[in-house]
Amino acid sequence: MRKKFYLPRSAEELKGMNHKRQAELWARYHNSPYKRQFRALWYYIACENANLKIERKHLIKLEKYAENPDECMIKVYKTKYNLHPGTEITKTFRNHQYKVIINEADDFIFEGNHYKTLSAIAKEICGIKVSGYDFFGLNNKRALKEATHD
Repeated sequence: MRKKFYLPRSAEELKGMNHKRQAELWARYHNSPYKRQFRALWYYIACENANLKIERKHLIKLEKYAENPDECMIKVYKTKYNLHPGTEITKTFRNHQYKVIINEADDFIFEGNHYKTLSAIAKEICGIKVSGYDFFGLNNKRALKEATHD
């Protein structure tokens, strides 16, 4: 049986604790050293405060996150569209051909102007808000394959 511990009642209260105290709480749930797993720690505490059992699938994700938090954060922000810099995307819309060049992960060049998203370019072309990936046909697996292999 676990010894009695004071568990914070809010995430703000947990944030207000010093790193050493957070590490002690982390040791209650994990054998690995405490790094920057604030969300995972708060999840454990919130579940315990609510007398909930953590599902195994969530435990596996938390353990994976505890091993290498930086790698997991990279995966979180990674898009499923693996577009490489220099790739050119062409779209024919209303009998006019438009070309977009991918400069970086969040930098697209259209008619000499830089845009952060393909959706902004699609809105510029058709005048309404639309998914850029849908507009340029990148949700279509065949079109995506052709665009990434040019």
